[in-house]
Amino acid sequence: QRVQQQSQAGVKAKHTCDQCGKAFTRKSNLNRHQRIHSGEKPFSCDQCGKAYAQKSTITIHQRIHSGEKPFSCDQCGKAYAQKSTLTIHQRIHSGEKLFICDECGKAFAQKVNLKNHQLVHSGEKPHMCDECGKTFSQSGALSQHVLIHRGIKAHRCEQCGKTFTHRSNLTLHMQTHSRTELYHCDHCGKRYKHKQTLIIHLRSHTGHEVCPCDQCDKVFITYHQLKQHQTSHSSERPHKCDTCGKSYKRKSDLNLHQQCGKTFSTSSVLHSHLCVDGDMETMCV
Repeated sequence: QRVQQQSQAGVKAKHTCDQCGKAFTRKSNLNRHQRIHSGEKPFSCDQCGKAYAQKSTITIHQRIHSGEKPFSCDQCGKAYAQKSTLTIHQRIHSGEKLFICDECGKAFAQKVNLKNHQLVHSGEKPHMCDECGKTFSQSGALSQHVLIHRGIKAHRCEQCGKTFTHRSNLTLHMQTHSRTELYHCDHCGKRYKHKQTLIIHLRSHTGHEVCPCDQCDKVFITYHQLKQHQTSHSSERPHKCDTCGKSYKRKSDLNLHQQCGKTFSTSSVLHSHLCVDGDMETMCV
């Protein structure tokens, strides 16, 4: 009976928003929520005048002016104004990538990066240049593009004096002064100084986006080929032989190991053979 009374009291204590029906246990929480509907922003920054609906949000904002960064990474020491930003940063060290593209399987540490990536599949380019009409999937790309019309080339190569609109282009250019190795197309033999140029070129063979490895210079036509290749960068050997215990990176290598075609009179001789020839790359004959 007491539980029932407490339950009824809990229902009575709820404060419901008359605009969306969302319920709150405290009146103060309801008042805070209703500012979403009213647009009321009672908390103003005394330095820049920017207004916010919640006091906690303005506290975070004011750290921009004060430079306060109370949340530090225990691995590299980098500091942030918000705990949520630190949490995102720490995924760099852990390698955690929670946000996965359901089109190609590529994973990202941040949701915003996944959203930007998905525009590649949808083909959506909502940001248009007012000068030439060219469209872009990301606002940052448009901002960089506009510099071309303005003729701004702020990034200069110290070795040859050539100037560039974008820092990324300068970085690529500087590799030409030191690079001896070229990127090679497996389809037609063409060679390129830059990996990105090879990626663009490969589309002429495939007719679609290609999959570059983020750990080396190799580029693959399909995501499946990329995943197979990435095992070469990993020490993990998940495919284990039940007979001799030897493990392999690929299931196909285990199958090859187990089915070499030789026959033996005793199981002990077979076991010795499997252990000796475990590293074979071709079938036993």
